[in-house]
Amino acid sequence: MEFNYPIDYTLYNTDEITIIIKFLDLVEECYLSGVELSEFKAAYKDFKSAVRAKSEENSLYRDFKEITGYDGYQAVKEMKNEKPKIKL
Repeated sequence: MEFNYPIDYTLYNTDEITIIIKFLDLVEECYLSGVELSEFKAAYKDFKSAVRAKSEENSLYRDFKEITGYDGYQAVKEMKNEKPKIKL
């Protein structure tokens, strides 16, 4: 799907933006076809290294959901259930 990511590009460097976009793409993939738990966990760990503030994380989730309908919070919540594949 083509859309503008809800990222404040002034807050992050190029590597961090790439990590954030990769994670948001995986959130989308969780809704479309599912994502392996290990892949999602690794991407989430990287995402958390780029987005350190919980408030910024929540803001990204909220804005991404408004644009796409895909909820990053629900994907992370499902990850914590430890099922082999995350499918929403």
